[in-house]
Amino acid sequence: MSIFAKRALNPDPVRTSVWMPTTNWSGESITESTALEVTALMACVSLIADSVASLPLRGIRHVGERTEPTPVPKWMDNSDEHTQYELIHMIVTSLALHGNAYIFVDRNINTNAPISLTPLHPTNVQVNIVNRQRYYTTNGIVIDPNNMLHLRWWTPPQSAVGLSPIEMQRNTIGLALAQARFVNQWYSEGATPSSVLEVDGDMTTDQAKVLQATWETSHRRKRRPAVLTNGMKWKPITASAQDMELAESREQTINDIARIFRVPNYMIGARGDSQTYQNNESAGMHFVTYTLLPWLVRIERALSGMMVAPRELKFDTSAFLRANTTERVRSYQTAIMSGILTPNEARAREGQEPYEGGDEFVMVLPGAIVAGTGEEPPPVGIDAVPPL
Repeated sequence: MSIFAKRALNPDPVRTSVWMPTTNWSGESITESTALEVTALMACVSLIADSVASLPLRGIRHVGERTEPTPVPKWMDNSDEHTQYELIHMIVTSLALHGNAYIFVDRNINTNAPISLTPLHPTNVQVNIVNRQRYYTTNGIVIDPNNMLHLRWWTPPQSAVGLSPIEMQRNTIGLALAQARFVNQWYSEGATPSSVLEVDGDMTTDQAKVLQATWETSHRRKRRPAVLTNGMKWKPITASAQDMELAESREQTINDIARIFRVPNYMIGARGDSQTYQNNESAGMHFVTYTLLPWLVRIERALSGMMVAPRELKFDTSAFLRANTTERVRSYQTAIMSGILTPNEARAREGQEPYEGGDEFVMVLPGAIVAGTGEEPPPVGIDAVPPL
């Protein structure tokens, strides 16, 4: 059923809260567009959205206590308007900016199975409560809850919509906008010179202009040694204490925005993060655990809810947990010797072709059973008798 195929009657619902442009103590107007003008906020949102969308999405099926790979549903990439990467990127961006992500689910009329997913802009969707049932309205069309996938960020109890990070942190974002506007005006409208030439006695206007032009001609972009006579002095104009405080305040605002999204400072080029990591694997694990995991779980649970149990979708985070080549090879070697991975599974993770016989589990331990073959190894210290 297409979203534009049928216009339903509006049941006169009671509208819940909808995110609207708002002001703050700085007087700046906070919208999606103005918030993205803050470089730190855009860096955080793009980092999270790009990272989540770049992760491979795996389909799995639970068989008892085991899991088996299964194909990713076609409806994840069954659209002429966007790819799977863009779909997930738009979901994360909507959550990070508005606290809500709305995806219209086009379903087969006969089987009710999903056909395709279409993300909707959060500002175009209104959530309504009628007899404790949620309905969604976009462009005057009421959408049945069965055709809407609604993901929410931080959600208070008994709230139909998630809280918008932009709205909740409007004072911090407004401060960043006000600081950027002040600096831009200082450079565009400020009258502070770069330096001053001082002379003893009085000078006429024409003499001052000649001296200024001569100085610029001799020294601008040439860095030649200056020869000063008749008591002339050159004094540079350095940054004042107020300017230094503004720079520190702007850096603090960047750190505050990084804390909103729980992004490590160093990942957006900010100062003040004293945390060090021994290797890339530790840094990736920290980023996945404390920054990406909540976003991954929300999306996994929502998308898996449209699949027939016991199937579900999972993001493969191994790309962020991969260390350097030497450490990866040692890790694979240990996993193969312990019977955790087969050689071909390890090769698949490295993008290598499988080889014949590489699907058998091999435990290279004295006296251990070779997993998957069902054969008993010879006793330790006794060579196997070759067949006649």
